[in-house]
Amino acid sequence: MSKPTWIDQTLNAAVKLRFSSDQLTGISGLLSGLGVQKAGIYMPDWQQYCPDLSGVRQQLELWGIIDITVCELEWLVQAGIKQVIVVVRNFCPDDGIANLEAVMVKAGRLGLDVALLLEGLANLGQHDLAAVIGKINSYSLKTVFYGDENGSGNYLTICDQITLLKNNLHCPIGIRAGNAYGLATANTLAAMKAGVRQVMTAVAGIGSCAPWEEALMAAKQFTGQDIEIPPALAGKCQQVLAALQLTISAAKAIIGPAIFAHESGLHVDGVNKDPWLYEPFAPELVGLSRQLIIGKHSGTTALKTKFAAWGIRLEEVESKKLLASVRALAVRNKSAISDDELQRLYLSG
Repeated sequence: MSKPTWIDQTLNAAVKLRFSSDQLTGISGLLSGLGVQKAGIYMPDWQQYCPDLSGVRQQLELWGIIDITVCELEWLVQAGIKQVIVVVRNFCPDDGIANLEAVMVKAGRLGLDVALLLEGLANLGQHDLAAVIGKINSYSLKTVFYGDENGSGNYLTICDQITLLKNNLHCPIGIRAGNAYGLATANTLAAMKAGVRQVMTAVAGIGSCAPWEEALMAAKQFTGQDIEIPPALAGKCQQVLAALQLTISAAKAIIGPAIFAHESGLHVDGVNKDPWLYEPFAPELVGLSRQLIIGKHSGTTALKTKFAAWGIRLEEVESKKLLASVRALAVRNKSAISDDELQRLYLSG
């Protein structure tokens, strides 16, 4: 089983915001540092201000993305991009084929490699899907992407449909899952299970794509493949987001700074005994660390663990007394308490 190829959509967010050429090059460098090798850019957004992409092309293999109804392929030549993903929405074998024929002829004349992104396939039955396959098999395509930008598909349907596509198309299959209903990661994994190896994602799910870090980690955990996780993954993803002037929730899966924070006495006790009870992977794998939060939900185990890290051994009696003070302060503050506050409570005795 070959490893997935990620086609990143993060850079496209910067183009949509009209970042300068230097800024785009900087973000490309950050993505390259994460191991990203390919990126897609929506050409109508690029055409609005035509930034120079020469610095980006030195670091990433670029695909131009364009709707079949627009299809100004000359924009790709102007941008120095050699590969195009043509988006076909609600593809109909009878109505859409004439436009596709014209696009393929024009792309051949311009020396462009062509992939298709077919939106709306989740709404097709097996008979209609087979008709689609019959029509597009007559063209020389790099890839056919299964598109579900509205998130209307479910992982069972997507797995079945992509299996049919994979078994009958003459080119590789890709996936672009939308996250309107929070299913982008699940649907992407279903597609990968069905044999997809070209996957459109974005760091932290920017643009309603499948979050790259979630798909990456899930592919490593569940497919059994030897997929390398970049060192300091969480921090590097946060650098990309900072460059885009975006923030994420502290609880964002995989890369949120607080995903390994434990406050509940039950959680802390469980993590001390066996981290796998509450942590699906070691924090160090993504460059994070475990945090013990002291607040109104804490128990004596959390206090003992916290003070042990400071070289102080709490007895059971004093830990119970300190816990009462901790909970009272946390309730008054309506928040967890800091290390300084905890130490002052301990010293005040």
